[in-house]
Amino acid sequence: MKKTDFDIHFDHAFATVNQSRFEDWFARMASRIYGTDFELIKAGGKNGDKKSDGRRISTETIFQCYAPESPKTFAERAKAKISDSFPMVKNYWPDLKEWIFVHNNIEGLPTSASDKLEELRRQYSEISISTACRNFLKDELHDKLSMQQMIDIYPSASLNFNAVQMSHIRPLLKKIIEARSVNPDPLNFGDIPDEEKLDFNRLSPDSKYDIRRARPHIDIVDRYLDGMPNPQNASIIQAEMRAKYLELKGFGYDPDEIMGKLLVFCGGGETATVSAAAYVIVAYYLDACDIFENVPQGAPC
Repeated sequence: MKKTDFDIHFDHAFATVNQSRFEDWFARMASRIYGTDFELIKAGGKNGDKKSDGRRISTETIFQCYAPESPKTFAERAKAKISDSFPMVKNYWPDLKEWIFVHNNIEGLPTSASDKLEELRRQYSEISISTACRNFLKDELHDKLSMQQMIDIYPSASLNFNAVQMSHIRPLLKKIIEARSVNPDPLNFGDIPDEEKLDFNRLSPDSKYDIRRARPHIDIVDRYLDGMPNPQNASIIQAEMRAKYLELKGFGYDPDEIMGKLLVFCGGGETATVSAAAYVIVAYYLDACDIFENVPQGAPC
C-alpha cells in the first residue's frame, strides 16, 4: 500500500462528511500535521468553543469550519455565517493574526460571502483573512500525513478487499453453519433487490462506501455456496443471516449498529483481511435481500 492509495478515502471523506463530522475530520488531520502547535478547543461553558475549530499557536491562526449538508445551504448561509462569526472570533482572540474559513463547497464562495470577506479585510487590515477548501485540505494536510497517520484517520483503508480469497471466506461461513440456531424458511427469501436499498436503510456514508467497495468480490461467496457438497448448507447460512438481522432490528439498533454487529456475527474483527471477508459476506446477503429492507414500491428514497 502506498500513500496515493489513500486518495480515494480523502475524496470520499470530502464528498460525504459535513457539519460536526467535517470539523472532526479537519481537526484529526491538523493535529497530526501541526502537532503540539495545534490546539483544539472543545465546546464548554458560556463561551462554547470560542468560535474556533482549532488554533495554530505559533502563528495565532484560528480555523473555523463551515460544512453544511448541501451547496444550496452554503450559498444561502455562508455570508451570514461569516458575518456572525468573525466579530466574536476577534473578541475571543485579541492577538489574532490570521483567520481561515475552512469549507466544503467545491464550487467556491458565493459573491455575497466573498464581498463580506473583502469588507472584513478592509476593516481589519492587520489580520490575514482567507478561505480554504479542498486543495488546502488535500495539499496542506492530507498529503503531508505519514502512512500510519493516514491509517489512523481512515481506518477502513486497512480493509483490502482485493486480498480476500476463498481461504478467508470459507471458515467464516462454516462457523455460521456450525452455530445453526434456526431452520431455513424457503418462503422468507427471494425478494428482488433495489438499487436504492443502501439509502433507504439509512446507512451512513461510511457504511455505504465500504459495502460498495466489497460488492465486486461477492462472487467468492457465490462460488463457495455453489461448490458445497450439501446444498442445504446454503439455506442454513441464508436463514442464520436473516434471523440475526431480524433479531438486531427487533432490539432497536440503528442501521450502522446492525451493520457492525452483523460483521462481528460473520467473524470480522480478528485481522483486516478477515474483516474485509466479513464485509464481502454481508454485502452478498444484503444484495440477495436476506438482510436489511428493500425499498417498498413507490416509496421515496
